[in-house]
Amino acid sequence: MVPLLGPFLGLVVAVVGTPAAATSAVVSVQDFSFTPATVTVGQSETVTWAFRALHTTTSNQGFWDSGARASGDYVVTFPDAGSFGYHCSMHPSMTGRVRVPVRATGTAATGWRLRWTARTSTPADRRFDVQVRRAGSTTWTWLRRATARRAALFDPSRRGSYLVRARTRNVGAGISGWSPPLTVPIA
Repeated sequence: MVPLLGPFLGLVVAVVGTPAAATSAVVSVQDFSFTPATVTVGQSETVTWAFRALHTTTSNQGFWDSGARASGDYVVTFPDAGSFGYHCSMHPSMTGRVRVPVRATGTAATGWRLRWTARTSTPADRRFDVQVRRAGSTTWTWLRRATARRAALFDPSRRGSYLVRARTRNVGAGISGWSPPLTVPIA
């Protein structure tokens, strides 16, 4: 496996001839479709696109681009929370999505350490937006906006269940969609 980092990618990308042993999700690329079209992986887990016909996997927000491939695998590691739409640049009706949730560690009694990226440092071209809302409410509140911070303690004074979501900014290129909401209880 040979890691490749494009100047604008920021996600960890590897091009391989055979599938990786510890792949988190595999997407088949053939017959003018991505199967499955939507996958969910944890932070720092990978998605392998297995090419069986001439196509691309190209991020809608400039996070990655496989280039045209007719065979072999293309692997991307997803360290950041968000919902990352993609398409085939040769066949725009071919679309898919990779969903990466926020991580939480802690307890309902002590509060939660929320992580919206597994990175140990934030690249200059990355920023994160994080929102919370009480369960039952329809209003999202900003916890962080366009932050380079990678995590924060969440321990509101009001008890109940809260939903947390995040998205990743590829500065100058686009913003991912919101991650799947994560529910955290506060006692």
